[in-house]
Amino acid sequence: MTVIARFEVIPIHDGSLSDDIAQAVDALDEFDIAYELTATDTIIEADDVDEVFEAVQAAHTAVESDRIITSLEIDDYTNRDQDATDRIESVASTLGREPKRER
Repeated sequence: MTVIARFEVIPIHDGSLSDDIAQAVDALDEFDIAYELTATDTIIEADDVDEVFEAVQAAHTAVESDRIITSLEIDDYTNRDQDATDRIESVASTLGREPKRER
């Protein structure tokens, strides 16, 4: 994968957002991408930036709300293959441990 992106879809309304976020995540299954939902956003890995834009647009559109804020950050490293796991492993190697701690 060469493009790593993070995005968040935030429906503006009172109450739980779980149903809305589930709609957005379900929309991602229509695309040939890897993704992971985190507590604050979703990470996408794709072969090209067009796939990222299309997937995020589908996630945004899938949410049924009167007001939706979607933010997107893309790292398109065109000169080498990369994936999110490689980045995490690189930091873990430098730290000498996993870059995670449970409370």
